[in-house]
Amino acid sequence: MKILYIDPVAGASGDMFLGALVDVGADFDKLKADLAKLNVPGFDLVRSATTRQSIAGTKIDVVVNDEPQPHRHLGDLVGIIGAANLPDGVKETALQALYALAQAEAEAHRVPLHDVHLHEVGGLDCLVDIVGTCLALDQLGVDYVLSGPVSLGTGTVACAHGRMPVPAPGTLAILKDFPVRKTQNEGEMTTPTGAALLATLAFPTLAPLVMTPRRIGYGAGTKDKREIANLLRVVLADTTRQFLPAEMLALEHEGDCCGHDHDHDHGCCGHDHDHEHGGCGHDHHHDHDHKHEHGCCGHDHDHDHEHKHHHHEH
Repeated sequence: MKILYIDPVAGASGDMFLGALVDVGADFDKLKADLAKLNVPGFDLVRSATTRQSIAGTKIDVVVNDEPQPHRHLGDLVGIIGAANLPDGVKETALQALYALAQAEAEAHRVPLHDVHLHEVGGLDCLVDIVGTCLALDQLGVDYVLSGPVSLGTGTVACAHGRMPVPAPGTLAILKDFPVRKTQNEGEMTTPTGAALLATLAFPTLAPLVMTPRRIGYGAGTKDKREIANLLRVVLADTTRQFLPAEMLALEHEGDCCGHDHDHDHGCCGHDHDHEHGGCGHDHHHDHDHKHEHGCCGHDHDHDHEHKHHHHEH
């Protein structure tokens, strides 16, 4: 069977995910064509070859043009995804990541879900990062996604709410029950979007894996840091069921192979969930009634985006 192993030693972000998955073999032109099915104008996806500490990788930038973007809440993003002519499994996984972001921000700031606000570019970069990552992963056709511990960094980060400790409260809330590494590297190594994608797509494991690597991809963050090569590494590999973590297989039997508990209260949003998890190669069949507001997708700081519209230089 085919697995994708995520090695987030240098952290994770939405654009690092996109770069890594394209670098490991996802078709960039198809990815752009599929993202156009969101029917949201005002952005382009740009690919470039780059190096970080002499390691070659792929940099993907979501470039937002100078046209004003509407202030989108979660309900707007859900509507965009729901109306897109994309595979149901891709859409469901993207929705799970969006909800992970929204609920973490609501929890971190102790506000109702509908009071959480988007802060960057009307959520467009967040939407493209999440849906694009789910599309690229779908292209690769893996059976399981696993991840090692994710690095968080240290210090503080400036965001729309002010200056916050690293990791940002939303990031840490998303990564509850996920193994993390608190490093001494200054700055935000893992963004809320990166954390939401990890928590949604991957089963975390500390156990040694027996696998045969077939292809390796590196997705670059924006900053070329001296302390560490700023790259998200992913490994496409073959393995057999006997070498997969027993905890993951037990959770798969229970219908949650990625190891996350989703006893979320979506009542305020009118959204009923009966999930299984898209990162593990399952199809999803859900009925949604979305009347949501939300924000939170826009906390990609310090190293990950070079947008042309209302963005920090990371």
